Amino acid sequence: MNDFQTINSRRSTLSGEDGNARKIARVTWVGVVVNVVLTALKAVGGVLAGSRALVADAVHSLSDLATDAAVIIGVRYWTAPADREHPYGHQKIETLITLAIGLALAGVGVGLGFEAVKNLFQAYSGHRDIHTPEISGATWLALGAALASLVSKEILYRWTAAQGRALGSSAVVANAWHHRSDAFSSIPPAISIGAGALGARFGYDLWFLDPIGTIAVCLLLLKGAWDVVRPTFSPLLDARADRELCHGICECVLATPGVISTHKIRTRCLCAGEVAVDLHILVDGSLSVTEGHDLASLVKYAILDLRVEGVEARAVDVVVHVEPCPQASA
Repeated sequence: MNDFQTINSRRSTLSGEDGNARKIARVTWVGVVVNVVLTALKAVGGVLAGSRALVADAVHSLSDLATDAAVIIGVRYWTAPADREHPYGHQKIETLITLAIGLALAGVGVGLGFEAVKNLFQAYSGHRDIHTPEISGATWLALGAALASLVSKEILYRWTAAQGRALGSSAVVANAWHHRSDAFSSIPPAISIGAGALGARFGYDLWFLDPIGTIAVCLLLLKGAWDVVRPTFSPLLDARADRELCHGICECVLATPGVISTHKIRTRCLCAGEVAVDLHILVDGSLSVTEGHDLASLVKYAILDLRVEGVEARAVDVVVHVEPCPQASA
């Protein structure tokens, strides 16, 4: 088996292409349907009721939809097998898409937050007319949309997380947490709309609750954007693997019969969960070329099969350099 075949075989196993791919896609499509319905419902309710907080929450749901779409569309490209022009595969496409989604989400959050702060300052300076609001059907539609989002997204989180654990897919579990963040982001609009309606019932204009709720949603958007962007730094900057994985690789190499020592262990993140390894092993200098090659192969496949508890990342490509140990040859 050549290097390209080895990499492709390992990545096929890791990505679940041989068994779990269709199940993962089905789980993702359920999230897509829910996000489409909630985005439309919250957008319409927010516009009719004049709730910027609910509109901001609809944008948050739209970000979930964009993430699902990027996974469904992009997976066919970043799971393409390694070739001679791209010997390490195409996984950085996934990283770049993730980075773009995170930056777009942050931009939307900053824009909505700026508008909310501007509205607060305008009202404080007297440029906003204060009036007693009226409770209409749009108010109840907006409140119902916020509450529906809160309940349905929490249910979707629990179901998606259970499916992700059953399938052994960290990506599905991570997507489940994105659903829960959307559920949390529906709390400020629900409070602002509900409290505003209650205040209107007694003749009070609690207008400030909406921009404050919008700012709260925007902070959640920025937090979500950071959580999306932060993991992309390591593969884009070719950062080394986790310290625990590096330590496990060293122990794995030294436990291989025939290996005297190892040094110059270098790792770099290819994408989320995938690491390339380059290292030197010291062996008995009297070994033949064939024996040295066989020993290097043992080390290589031992590292490829290595799983470190608590660490999701694993090696998908290993280069082993064989060196004679002077003391062993003497």
